[in-house]
Amino acid sequence: SLPPRYFHKVVDEMAAFDPEARTKVLYGTGEKIYALFTELINERHKAPGDDVISQFIAAEVDGERLTHEDILDILFLFLIAGLDTVSDTLTCFYAFLAQNPDHRKQLVDEPDCIDNAVEEMLRWEAPVPFSAPRSATQDVTLPNGCPVSAGSMVLCAYGSANVDPTEYPDAHDVRFDRAKNKHITFGMGPHRCLGSHLARRELRVALREWHNRIPDYWITPGHEELVYPPGLRHV
Repeated sequence: SLPPRYFHKVVDEMAAFDPEARTKVLYGTGEKIYALFTELINERHKAPGDDVISQFIAAEVDGERLTHEDILDILFLFLIAGLDTVSDTLTCFYAFLAQNPDHRKQLVDEPDCIDNAVEEMLRWEAPVPFSAPRSATQDVTLPNGCPVSAGSMVLCAYGSANVDPTEYPDAHDVRFDRAKNKHITFGMGPHRCLGSHLARRELRVALREWHNRIPDYWITPGHEELVYPPGLRHV
């Protein structure tokens, strides 16, 4: 029932080259998303249902309720959080499988291994390269002898941690039968990715359905040198 204006893309051909044009596209798109969610929130205030927006409106913790702005921000985060990460992860998965036919055949012949395969490729192809910046609260020396002074900003490199030889003696082997796989691709502790369970399910379903229909595929000849742009890891 939403007006079609919300579904028109904010487009500028110069956005790929001009930072100012790109910023306008980003802000313009963000405004449309917030306008869409504002209308949905207003509709649910008038006619609550069993959807997540209605639950946010009704939620109460220690006597406090979410404000309109709180709900807007949560919905915006829900929308953008899983867009790039899951699709980018799949490009890495398919690139790996296209170039490793034995692993691909294993998914086709043994679909029950897909859950483990997802975890192993998440470890091997961590799509989010770094954690959010952290500030050291005190002077510390890392196990490798590197000193970190209090107040220094530190980034955790997830991809590097996931091939730590002290955790994985065979870290550079991709094994779909790996029994112990404590990767930190989704972060850890209080900063762990809230959408990790949904992401895992989407990745499992995608691999299962794809390989049920398309068991054989490969990189187009002449394009074997894949490019991984900066930012989120993707092909």
